[in-house]
Amino acid sequence: MSATLSPPTIQARLRAMAKTLLEPIAAGQTRFRMQGLAPDARGVAVGRETLLIFPALDRLVAFLGAYSEESSLDDLIPTMTIERARRSSGGHAILVRCAGADSYALDRLMRLTISVRGVLYVGGGTLFIRYRERAAPFGYDLSEPTVAGSDDIVAVDVDFVGRYKVTDRLDPVELIQRLSLRQVPLPIAGIGEDSKLCGMLEMALVLVAPGLSERVLAYLWRAKVEMGGVRVALAGERRASLLLRLRSPSARILEVLRGIPGVELLAPVSPRAAVEVGYRHPIQLGSASTCLPGDEMYLFRGRTARVERLEGAPRFIEGRHLVSADLQGGSVREPGDARSLGFEPLRIPLRLRPTSAAREPRGALIPWEQSELLRRLIYVVPPGSLAQARLALLEEGVLVLTGAVIGGTGAASVAGVGAAALMPLGTRICEVAPGVLVPDGYELWPRVRPELLRELLGLESGQLALFRGPDLEPLRLRPEHLAPLDAAVVGRLELGEGRELPEELMAMGPPSIVNQHLGRFALWGYGRGIEVERELEPE
Repeated sequence: MSATLSPPTIQARLRAMAKTLLEPIAAGQTRFRMQGLAPDARGVAVGRETLLIFPALDRLVAFLGAYSEESSLDDLIPTMTIERARRSSGGHAILVRCAGADSYALDRLMRLTISVRGVLYVGGGTLFIRYRERAAPFGYDLSEPTVAGSDDIVAVDVDFVGRYKVTDRLDPVELIQRLSLRQVPLPIAGIGEDSKLCGMLEMALVLVAPGLSERVLAYLWRAKVEMGGVRVALAGERRASLLLRLRSPSARILEVLRGIPGVELLAPVSPRAAVEVGYRHPIQLGSASTCLPGDEMYLFRGRTARVERLEGAPRFIEGRHLVSADLQGGSVREPGDARSLGFEPLRIPLRLRPTSAAREPRGALIPWEQSELLRRLIYVVPPGSLAQARLALLEEGVLVLTGAVIGGTGAASVAGVGAAALMPLGTRICEVAPGVLVPDGYELWPRVRPELLRELLGLESGQLALFRGPDLEPLRLRPEHLAPLDAAVVGRLELGEGRELPEELMAMGPPSIVNQHLGRFALWGYGRGIEVERELEPE
């Protein structure tokens, strides 16, 4: 049963339909009301020009940055114009016009434009209509003629018309060059933590202030760093600065240079552009060579917020020609072999201190008062963990260690699940270095590398060092001090002796089987005979 619409409802719907300014294009349609539209190879309506409208300038910068990550801006910038415009309904907008393209390129522009809250239109001259969407897979066409003013840009959408009046024009190349750098965080542990050394794995540029050039050159020369340099005159500075090029620098050299005031590290991003380490340009400059016209070299400095333009590509001179002559010749006095010198006045003690760092437990020191609980918990320890665990008897109690501490290779040891980790008894023991054990919540101070820590403790292969507390002397545990936990805890079971067979059973011969022919009613009366025998048996 269909519902009957009232006349007011019908009139309201007709008015809504009349307000629709665009209509979807049908598949295979080749004639359009709007001039300048034409179908491409897929039948999608495209125009001679493309119009992108952004609400603010930062949205345009976001679009250019996203586009440069996926494709080259060199294909877009030559035909691009950027204009500031005022809406007839109020407010401002950024208009970007570029040459028309096929639907493949327009689909990419549409996806990136929508991601930064923009809108894409196609058309030509001063009249544009909305590009295709899900409701109109082949695009839109005008439902009725629309007249555009001579100075206005008209963007027709499905349900409204936007009129824009241009107030100012921006040069795309100048805009990209004037963008401010964005600061990015560096690795906490230093540049060496990054596998690509923050973009300086193969080459790094170093800009040195005039007063530090000689000392920096001397340091790099003594460190045997492959380098080249050139003196460059920066705008607004009376003395020339030193620009160095380091080939495959090490992370230690880069960390030292980064910590010197007046020294700036720059990572090359294109053959004619470099950006200071710790900053990032909003645009991928490697895909925008047209934004850096001419033969100039561009240095984007983040801390000083400046862009240095060097005339032509720098012609670097080998570092050996830049270093002062007194550093290359003459005899250098050696202080002596460091291994034979006495460092006793400089030695500091190794001590325990509290820490909040979380570590995986590698053992447990269980007091003797909890030994009965330990015996009961043995029954719930998995077989693999029980086989890998070791036990040592101390004055304070029982020390239970997992297989990972003593070099176990079992499945439980590899997985890191040991018997001590499953026992909620006593004090947990953690491993700060191979074979060096401390109570949970403590660490050795100062922190030294694991190999040096074993050497300082005098540990040999297979030996362990146990720190029981800040006020107690550490113990040395040798392999003979450790016993398997399962063999030490599980008691021996006494087995009873079996009884011999009676003589009458031993004298009986082997049984024999006789096959007899059975009649049709072989079991006739079988149950009755058993009952008769039971009645005849004496009570």
